[in-house]
Amino acid sequence: MPDARLDFEEMLVQEATREAVGAKEVIRHTGTTMAKQFDTRAVIADLTAIETKCTELVNEANALEIKTKAQNMEAVNISGKLQNLGKQVAKKCVDFLEPYKRVIAAINGPKKRITDAADKAKSIVNQKILQFKKQEEIEAAKQQKLIDEASKKLQESLNEQAKEIGIEAPQVAPIKAPKPVSVLRGDSGASVYSRKKWKCEIVDSDKVPMFLHHDNKGHRLCLPSQTLLNQAVNMGVRFIPGCRIFEDETPVTRSA
Repeated sequence: MPDARLDFEEMLVQEATREAVGAKEVIRHTGTTMAKQFDTRAVIADLTAIETKCTELVNEANALEIKTKAQNMEAVNISGKLQNLGKQVAKKCVDFLEPYKRVIAAINGPKKRITDAADKAKSIVNQKILQFKKQEEIEAAKQQKLIDEASKKLQESLNEQAKEIGIEAPQVAPIKAPKPVSVLRGDSGASVYSRKKWKCEIVDSDKVPMFLHHDNKGHRLCLPSQTLLNQAVNMGVRFIPGCRIFEDETPVTRSA
């Protein structure tokens, strides 16, 4: 039986080469190298130590009272230490997860190419199936029209004959042409069907009303955009009906 690890390693090298990444940069995931590279014990120990320090600083922050300049300076120091802890734990995790990201990138490359190609091809096939279905519906409609015309002529003929002999004419039973099947099933067990749903496409946003009455009910069609409101405030607008515009002040920590 071939060594799956070697096959996987070779795949990583090929994928890295395909993505214009030097094969020498690909992490070798065989034997003790893999175990050493992805051993979480060391990083967990480091994170535990950082978490302990963070807990201490959190307790200090909760107990902190600022009544003097010295206490205010200590508060600044605590804020800086917390800022540094965040950077430290982020870097620790990024450094540890980097090899994983390379493996994930190597796997996701062919995965994306395959799924994209398959989805595109499936969409093309389904569109062709839909076109054929619509053609079948057109043919069925033509057949139904011929049947309706023939039934109408037959009914008129029966009405005339019944009138001549003074009896009530029999009614021609309605005949329906066969409709295309709604669910297409293949020999493999696969099936394709159509899902119909009404959709709305904006073609001229300036003509879309804010509010619409329909069936004795009111419908709000447009919602305020927080992005556009923020842009207006940033440009100097200080009054907008329905909004509270205020100046917010937020402390920002910059660590050494």
